[in-house]
Amino acid sequence: MIAQDAGYSFAVWARHRDAFFKNWTTETGGMVVEPVLLLVVIGYGLGQFVGEVDGGGYAEFVAPGFVASYAMFHSLLEAGYGAFLRMSMHRIYDNVLATPVGVSDLVMGECLWGATRAAMSSVAVLSVAAALGLVSSPWALLILPAGFLTGLAFYGLGLCYTSVAPSIASVNNLVSIFALPMFYVSGVFFPLSALPKAVQIIAWALPLTPATYLIRGLFMGELGPTHLLAVLELAAYAAVFTTLAVRLVRRRLQP
Repeated sequence: MIAQDAGYSFAVWARHRDAFFKNWTTETGGMVVEPVLLLVVIGYGLGQFVGEVDGGGYAEFVAPGFVASYAMFHSLLEAGYGAFLRMSMHRIYDNVLATPVGVSDLVMGECLWGATRAAMSSVAVLSVAAALGLVSSPWALLILPAGFLTGLAFYGLGLCYTSVAPSIASVNNLVSIFALPMFYVSGVFFPLSALPKAVQIIAWALPLTPATYLIRGLFMGELGPTHLLAVLELAAYAAVFTTLAVRLVRRRLQP
């Protein structure tokens, strides 16, 4: 039974994969061109005025943060706009559930696809950073599973919101109210030590902070027990919000 359920989840994931590769050229800008511009303009342009951060160049500091951030953005946007269209406008969820696929299989397949999108984005930004000479450790190869885990953490959370969103316009809040504030206070642009203690505590409770911390450690090859705690925090986010997403999606689709 477990193997059968896994097969159903994989079928949902494969459906999204096939749809993605039919239009993969439209994703190039967000996955490659935009990170290049950010790394060059912010890392090198602004970096000339910032100087060294944590003993290295500013571009080296922000590059891991951009990897984590783009994993977050791609996962949340897929969980937001993509899932809302499939759930409420294109009625793809209804068609999927007309087969032997159950709600839990559907949600797990969705989460796996969101994590895959995040991992693809992580590899794209990592490749740009490596081409610019910003990667200093072979541990950076583990950014692929780190990006996948980051995507899992954010997709379940985003799908929870989407399952109760009244309209597609309200999905904007995922980015404007949730993702962007994290983007600025999760150690992407400057060390968390620059923030007040109370803000640091809040920042560490947000999933982008452990993701940034973990990926920066992989970039630099500087890993310790605290990086394992970052992994556990992301895994906890993934487990809790994926479970909650199953309940909320079931409530929306099967009232």
